[in-house]
Amino acid sequence: MEKIAVVTDTGSNLSFAQAKELGIYLLPLQITIDETTYQDTLEISTQDIYNELANGKMPKTSMAAYQKIYDLFEELKKDYDTIFAVPLTNGLSTNASTMQSIARELEMNVHVIDMYSTCEIEKHVAIWIKKLVDEHKSSEEILKIIQPAIDESNSLILVKNLQHLKRGGRLTPMAATLAGLLKIYPVLHINKSTEGRIDVLNKVRTEKRADAYAIDKVMDDIDIQHTHIYIIHSNFLEGANHFKKCFIEKGVPEQNIHIDYISSVIAVHTGLGCIAIQYIREEN
Repeated sequence: MEKIAVVTDTGSNLSFAQAKELGIYLLPLQITIDETTYQDTLEISTQDIYNELANGKMPKTSMAAYQKIYDLFEELKKDYDTIFAVPLTNGLSTNASTMQSIARELEMNVHVIDMYSTCEIEKHVAIWIKKLVDEHKSSEEILKIIQPAIDESNSLILVKNLQHLKRGGRLTPMAATLAGLLKIYPVLHINKSTEGRIDVLNKVRTEKRADAYAIDKVMDDIDIQHTHIYIIHSNFLEGANHFKKCFIEKGVPEQNIHIDYISSVIAVHTGLGCIAIQYIREEN
């Protein structure tokens, strides 16, 4: 029987305690503030990052340390035939390409899954793969099951200030151009069609219209009964609760709506007050 390990990074918003309980291997991304670099969630928390942003700091992020990835893969090679790696999308980070390079060097069978997003979609896919592994599915079966849902998934992003994303180079050129315009409220998206880059889906004149557009977009896209909606925020729980209320009023079952924080490595680029709505259909 094929022995499969599942690896993700802290862009998934998984804690090391959660990952251990789930049987998922977790790699810390890195966050630099001033001249000090921290291992995400190990040496600095999401709330610490929110506090630094509130104090005007502009942290920087980077991929997991090369040696940490190498050492983990080398260790996993002793006990596993195959690795499913679910890192932060290649459109936002070099983590995925580094994993592929290390896999080739170590001559390992590694499937690096690009879910064209981050945060809760990343977490959802990693946990889903681990569930399939525990059901003794083969690599081929797992890929066949997860890929259609990943391809159809989407993330909408509503930010207070595009400058954070522009500074970090996470925007497409069109979206970066909008960052300099006043009185424009863009609805951003990141998915397969954007190749894991953050791009403009629509632009409106008021925040209220942006919110309404995002809600309508989600409702047009989903099967109400069979889609997980993740509403994540960077210290804006009031806004997240507002969206949850709107979706419930439109008939989405409350148990299909989940609220959480935006992971620290992503909040560095979105800034505070951001809402993202991520959605992916349930597994069959």
